[in-house]
Amino acid sequence: MGYGSVYQSGYVFAIDDTTATTGSVGGTVLQESDTPSSTEWSNTATELDVLSLTDGAGNTSTIVNALGTLSGYAAPVCSQVGDGGYSDWYLPAIDELDGGTQSAFTILGPLGIPAATDGAYYWSSTEYSADPTIMADAVLVTDISTANVLSGALSKSDSLTVRCARAITTP
Repeated sequence: MGYGSVYQSGYVFAIDDTTATTGSVGGTVLQESDTPSSTEWSNTATELDVLSLTDGAGNTSTIVNALGTLSGYAAPVCSQVGDGGYSDWYLPAIDELDGGTQSAFTILGPLGIPAATDGAYYWSSTEYSADPTIMADAVLVTDISTANVLSGALSKSDSLTVRCARAITTP
């Protein structure tokens, strides 16, 4: 298993080899394709205190607990994905998409992996810290093959693309 390989129904983009010596490694995979339709982050002007830049699973849990599993919102869409029989998909935090040495678009794009659609905006699970009531962090992918992406904040009521992630689990 290495970066870009398909494992547990997603593209491997983060590897954690500091896990306990169990013959396995930890890490994160990105869904192989975008969810079927664009969606809002939410249509409520409510601060949910999901400001983690790196913990998309935690952010998603908080969002779903606050908003429920209403269809049409980005985080609940991910929590309902069943790709490969896995039910632990989540909306990635902003640094999981773009912002670190092990972020999905930074790692996968230059490997030739179709990790995003050029010209598409993607939601993260991170609220925009300067105005978390009505804005959330998003990524614009201008050229995935060169990892040319721009991060910024957009209105939570905008309809954007969603690509979910999940932690690798021990078989």
